[in-house]
Amino acid sequence: MKLKSFVLIVVAFTNFVFGWGDQGHKLINNKAVALLPAEMQSFIKWKDYITLHSVDPDNRKKDDKTEAPKHFIDIDFYKEFINGKMIEDKKELAAVYGDSMVTKQGLLPWATLDTYNKLIQAFKDKNKDKVLLYTSDLGHYVGDGHQPMHTMLNYNGQLTNQKGLHARYEIKMVDKYIQDIEASITKANVKKVDAPFQFIFDYIADANSVQSVLLDADKIADKIAGSTDNDEYLRLMWFKTKYVTEIQFNTAVSAFASLIYTAWIEAGKPDLNQIQ
Repeated sequence: MKLKSFVLIVVAFTNFVFGWGDQGHKLINNKAVALLPAEMQSFIKWKDYITLHSVDPDNRKKDDKTEAPKHFIDIDFYKEFINGKMIEDKKELAAVYGDSMVTKQGLLPWATLDTYNKLIQAFKDKNKDKVLLYTSDLGHYVGDGHQPMHTMLNYNGQLTNQKGLHARYEIKMVDKYIQDIEASITKANVKKVDAPFQFIFDYIADANSVQSVLLDADKIADKIAGSTDNDEYLRLMWFKTKYVTEIQFNTAVSAFASLIYTAWIEAGKPDLNQIQ
């Protein structure tokens, strides 16, 4: 098997397995709904449902083979991104790289936009089931877009001899320090998003830009702790990535809340009490 084919298979497999972790995704969805503007106060009654179902997209991967690529984009695979001029139109990108390659490198931004647009229609239709479905899904995809390792080619440290970093960071470390992360989220910068597609690509690019912090922290924590499989490693990893991690969670909450708010505005601000 050629090395390139092997790497692509591993990409698909790894993103099949991992997410922010259940606790991380639930926290993002919960806080975003709780911190919506006062004019959407009636939406908060669905907070528990949207929190619980924040992990549904991960669970669907087992039965829906089209789901896994929606959770990541190895955006730094593309030379255009490296050169600061990413091709954001999927058809244009596929014309250069081919549909199969674009899918293998991940469809996260387009899946996020599609879900956002479906949420607008659900609000217009006043369809409660679909509003809850697409809000829950949207929160998951927005959360993934703020997890640096869902935006980078070296998604598991496999290219720098740091294999397993993905789970060490987003599940083991995040779960251990989830209360600290939650305590850092006290407000959300909720605003109408004028250009949702650009907004999505911007936060993905921002997440990609902090990958070196995670990679460097992992190397240092491993060296000092003598292993990546002990509490001292997790303590050091948290110490060295706390600031970045809390920022990513806080911006994910604000971005998700802003997209909910914008979808509701674009739908004409339907009376939330009439959504059945």
